[in-house]
Amino acid sequence: MPHRRNRSDGANDSRRKFLKASGAGAVALSLAGCSGGGDQTTTADSTTEETTNSEPKTVTGSSEDIPQGGTLTYGMSAKPDSSNVLVASSVYSGVALFRVYESGVALDPIANEVKPWVFSDWTIEKSDKPTIYFNMQKGLKWNDGEDFTKEDVLFTFRYCMENVPGQYASTIEPMESIKESSKSDWDFALKLNKPIGYWEYDTLGTLPLLPKHKWEGKDFKKYDPMKANPDHGPVGLGPGRLTKFQPDTSMQLVLDNEHYYDTLSQLDWRKEHEQIIAGGPFLDKVNFKIYGSKTAMTQAFLQGEIDTHYGSMKTSKLSKVKNNDGMGLVKGIGSGFSYFGFNGRRKPLDDVAFKQTMSFLFDEYFWIQRLLQNNAIKGDFAQTPGYPAPRPDYQFASEDEMLTHPATNAFDFRSAEAAVPDVEAIRKFITDGKVIDGSSGTYAGKDYPGSLSGIKASQSEAKYDYTFGKVKSSVLKDHQSADKEIRVDGKTIPEVMDGEPITIFIDPPKKTPKEAKAIQRWTDNLKTVGIPVKTQTLSFNTMLSKVYQQEDFDIYPMGWGGTGPFGSSAYAFFHSDNADDLSKKDHKSDKLNVESTLYNAVGYGLSGGSADKLLSDARTELNPDKRDKLSAKALERIYLDMPYFLMDYEKMKWPVNTEKFGGFIDGLVDPPYASFGTALNNIHLKE
Repeated sequence: MPHRRNRSDGANDSRRKFLKASGAGAVALSLAGCSGGGDQTTTADSTTEETTNSEPKTVTGSSEDIPQGGTLTYGMSAKPDSSNVLVASSVYSGVALFRVYESGVALDPIANEVKPWVFSDWTIEKSDKPTIYFNMQKGLKWNDGEDFTKEDVLFTFRYCMENVPGQYASTIEPMESIKESSKSDWDFALKLNKPIGYWEYDTLGTLPLLPKHKWEGKDFKKYDPMKANPDHGPVGLGPGRLTKFQPDTSMQLVLDNEHYYDTLSQLDWRKEHEQIIAGGPFLDKVNFKIYGSKTAMTQAFLQGEIDTHYGSMKTSKLSKVKNNDGMGLVKGIGSGFSYFGFNGRRKPLDDVAFKQTMSFLFDEYFWIQRLLQNNAIKGDFAQTPGYPAPRPDYQFASEDEMLTHPATNAFDFRSAEAAVPDVEAIRKFITDGKVIDGSSGTYAGKDYPGSLSGIKASQSEAKYDYTFGKVKSSVLKDHQSADKEIRVDGKTIPEVMDGEPITIFIDPPKKTPKEAKAIQRWTDNLKTVGIPVKTQTLSFNTMLSKVYQQEDFDIYPMGWGGTGPFGSSAYAFFHSDNADDLSKKDHKSDKLNVESTLYNAVGYGLSGGSADKLLSDARTELNPDKRDKLSAKALERIYLDMPYFLMDYEKMKWPVNTEKFGGFIDGLVDPPYASFGTALNNIHLKE
């Protein structure tokens, strides 16, 4: 009998997008989504529990009782980049395009389980080169009325394997071939060149299914579906048609694919679901309006010009929404995290002990409580609590201890009193050559219970000999509190780093004043201890180029959004397969090559520690329970080795027009983007 594991097995890498930090905006580089170290503009209640563990309300009634029609106006602060689903890399494009195109399987957004979609059932024949067998739903049609056939499935996989569009490279890489199955129970046989632990969701659920009659013979880099189909828009299996694409001002999504409503929208699991209403979406259209800034977009919502917008409401404007009877805030949690990345190829940033020492001086209380007004969750592991399965505290502690277990607080700010750093304890930690390596103990005055998983850091002691002596560097001479300067193997940091102090990139302070204040507090604390640092202001796109194309940086603030639920994102971020060997790369170009860009810009795995074996083992483990535990161990080693220092996870309050619309679901991960399909399915006119 056909067998379908009813559990999600991977991250939809194509929807992982580069963002300006803390959800401030979204620009994308190929596979993954990055957020720059911008201001945390998201909001939520003061308790972590309410945001991460809130139970979505059960939906009652049927689609027959719901008013049909209406137009939702959705604001965005930046323009979409393309109407071509194989090229588009911005969330501002994806939020519309993923309502036009469908992939093979769906993720239940509440239970995080893989569900039938365009593909009805599936199994895997395990071996060193596994074969996935799967069937397609019968009776589906494209939104132009043409039949969806086996040829379309074979074409999609073969076209993508031949062309390898950058958005989908990591999904395509393990694929060897696809053909119609010779087994009578199955439609297709997809041969892999190695086991992939995320095969259900990643392999079957990532590629957008393409109509052969539209894409055959096309150069995917040059194809413009809007120009090719001026009276219809791109052809897909989803509920919507993109009928307008004017990236400077607007897009329009018309929800009129009757073939979708009669088939995919009515699948049995949707009819049985307590939160998803079978038969949706119920609206006629979504009009997207593009504004020049987040401020303009926010004002448009407050003035009633739009019904919702991308991202969360600004903290400073929350009260205006709460005090307006016709406006509401939908709770959720971000699909990624904000972080500082350390260039592990540069001495002393290749030393775990030094990075840990720097982390002791970031005042997370000042960032989370004071600047963000408790509207974010303090960061720890490189996995959002919205998708908890691979987190070490989820796998190896009790559910009640997620985000609060003492092992998640190893790198908290070390203070002597209030906001004053404990200079002597921090200096002693580094000069003693200490490393929080997973062993229990007291480190720089704070107790640590030991790692949750039993994993150890890549180092058990400092890589270099650290001492403190007379102040020599100009940036410290100008800092009144600096009475000593650190030495690395007897040399000052500028002597080690080509005459310069450590440089921390920052976004323009006028655009991200809270981030600027947090980094200023951090740099002041670092200087007080005797570590010479300076900041350099860069635009987001320039920072992307410096970090991901030229890899010319010391420390940078960014973030990821749209990451996946089961740990595959960690492989892209931290495995050495995804890090450049700089001796073989030409860094002279100032242009960002999105097709060759690798996402492990910090070089983790090549230097500064490694979790390669754990990440590889997790990626090829076909047992989901074993895979999640391996991913959790990898993430805890990464936490200890610190290629990233996590700032926060985004709490979300998505502003919506509650006077006109109902059907909103609390508790989704990233409702305005990652879960927008689920949200849109339920949204309807109130009368």
